This record gives sequence, structure tokens and C-alpha cells, in this order.
Amino acid sequence: MNRSASSEPGAAFPGGTGPGAAIYSYVLQLRATLSTGRGPLRYRRGLLVCLRNHDGLTGWGEAAPLPGWHGPDLETTGAALANWLRAEVPLAEPDALATRAEATLRDVPCAWAAIAGAAADLAARHREVPLATYLAGQLCETGRPPLGQVPTAALIDGESPEAVAAAAAAATAAGYRTLKMKVGSGPLADDVARVSALRHAAPSAALRLDANGAWGIDAPDAVGALAPFGPELVEEPCRGLGELRRLQERSDIPIACDESLPPLADLHRHLPLGVAAAVLKPSALGGPVAVLRAAAALSGAGTGVIIGSFMESAVGLTTAAHVAAAAGGPAAGLGTSTLLRNDVCEPPAVHHGALWLPAGPGLGLAPVTAGGIALLWTIG
Repeated sequence: MNRSASSEPGAAFPGGTGPGAAIYSYVLQLRATLSTGRGPLRYRRGLLVCLRNHDGLTGWGEAAPLPGWHGPDLETTGAALANWLRAEVPLAEPDALATRAEATLRDVPCAWAAIAGAAADLAARHREVPLATYLAGQLCETGRPPLGQVPTAALIDGESPEAVAAAAAAATAAGYRTLKMKVGSGPLADDVARVSALRHAAPSAALRLDANGAWGIDAPDAVGALAPFGPELVEEPCRGLGELRRLQERSDIPIACDESLPPLADLHRHLPLGVAAAVLKPSALGGPVAVLRAAAALSGAGTGVIIGSFMESAVGLTTAAHVAAAAGGPAAGLGTSTLLRNDVCEPPAVHHGALWLPAGPGLGLAPVTAGGIALLWTIG
């Protein structure tokens, strides 16, 4: 990539006012290390894509790969973005850009998500409607417009039962009705103690447990040990869709796939999935319209759908929130912005257990210099 010393969003197009594109980088530090079944997470690195049309309107998307997910790493994703955008400038209409991204970037799903997300944001801004409204229209939805708020789960962190109980009590007091906690990073006995403390502190909350595939062949025993606490679901207790299916056949506890979800391009070949639920993370999977099509296909095949966060910046999180608003369904998994010490802009507010979509057309927000973004590449 050609680097630039400027980090001002307005400097992405120093040569004029016509169509163009830019790529920014960011590094976001977590307030505290988050323990997961795939190892500790201390910060998030990612890329932001900005597209600008003939009218000077801009649309934003995000690419933030994580190890263990479909597709290449951050450096390869960034190179794919730059090469793709270089071939596309001057930009076509946003809808055409999203269609071409789906056809040509399926092997780089985070790049596909960034381009199609930015194109959808730009199209919604041009139409002067919220992104959720635009997305629902793309699926020919003719019913009630998406609501401006999305019920979401709170992500509960804590290494000790006491810390978990305190976090759960605070979350329920703030209005959250669904709580999610990472498990699988330590001994099963520790998980049992932590989940017991969570359930005692929040006896009526829906409880989601996420092992990130850590339990492997011990997954049946682990799920059985946690079953008395009445989890709404256990997410990725082992790895691989086949293993998850076999576990679901033997367990009365709902099992959800996340990392083991097939790529969107191949999803139809695996339906019905054979598990109770699927977590769809738009930033990890592809364009927002394609994610909504996948959600509809999964629901039609008997699998519940939860729209989730990829621990990304406010841009990707807000895109996912608009997708969740358009999709409807159970509480989303979007309560992650409070885990970040810094962000690229102010994230959507959460009140009474629901994430409120920003007012205004498109995403309703845009990155700012104070968020620590740095311009990497620009054209146009």
C-alpha cells in the first residue's frame, strides 16, 4: 500500500471532489484482557474502507480478520482491498459495487464485508434512509420498517465467580435480559463455578455460553456439566460442523455454531445445519445483504439466527446492528463496545439492554481523527 502521513478522514481525497476510495488502519486496546477458548484477546487491529461518490457522500465499511476464521489475515486482506479498489475507481453505483464484491471477493470475506458494507452505507446515505431500512428494502421486505433499537446480550467477563457475579448483577440492573460468557479457557471446574455464580446473580436471564471450540472431545461432558444452569445455548463447544451436529443429536441443550459456520457461498449445501442456532457475524462473513439472505435461509431450514459482533470497531459493530434490525429475531450479540478502551468514533448507545441505532441516514456515524485511525492508501 502507498502510505500517507495524514490521519484526517477528510484528507483521504486530497486531489478533488470526485469519486474515490481510501483505506485506514486502526488499533483498539481492550480495557482488560478477554480470555477465550482460542487464547487471550488484548487488542483489535483492523481496516476501514471509505468510498466517495460523485456527490461527495461517503460510505464506510470495516475489515478486521481474526485468526481461526475463514479467509486470509489482515495484511493479505488489506492488499486485496487495495488491488480491488484500484481496479474499480472511478466507482460505479454502490449496488453494482456490492454485486461485484460478492462475485470476486468471496475468498476474502472480510474484504467483501468492508466493500459491500461501505457501498450499502453510501447507498443508504444517498437515499437519505437508515442503513437498516435500505437493507430491508433490498430483500423486498414490505412490512413494518426496522425498529431503531436492537435488544442485545451483555458480554460478561470475570476470572473469578465473585467478579462474574458482580458483572452479571450490573448487567441485569442495566436492563440486559440476555447474558453471554466465554468459557473453555481454563479447567471445567472453574467454568462450572463461574457459570453457577452467574446464574445465581441473574436467575431469570437467558444465558449463552461460548467455548470457541475449546472442549474438543470433552465437549459432551462439559455441556452436561453446565446443563443444570439452564443455558439458552452453548456456542461452539467443539470445532467443526460435523462434530457440532453429532453433539446436538445427543444433547438436549441447544448448540450454536459460530466459527464452524460454512462460508456464505457454500452455506446452502449444508442446510439444514443440524444445530439449534447459528451466530452470523457480518464483519467476518461478507456483505450485509448476503448475511441477511443467509439468515433467511437458515431460519427457513429450522436453525435460529443470532447476529453477532466480531469485537470490531464502531463501524463494523454499527453495520451489524443495522443488519440485526433488518433481520429481527432473538437478542443480538452486540454488547462489546464497552470492552474497548478506545474506538474510531462514538459507538451506538445502549439503554435498557438494547443498542440504539444512531440517528441519520446510512450508518449514522463516521470515524474521527480522535479515534486513532491512520490513512494507508487513497485513490481518486
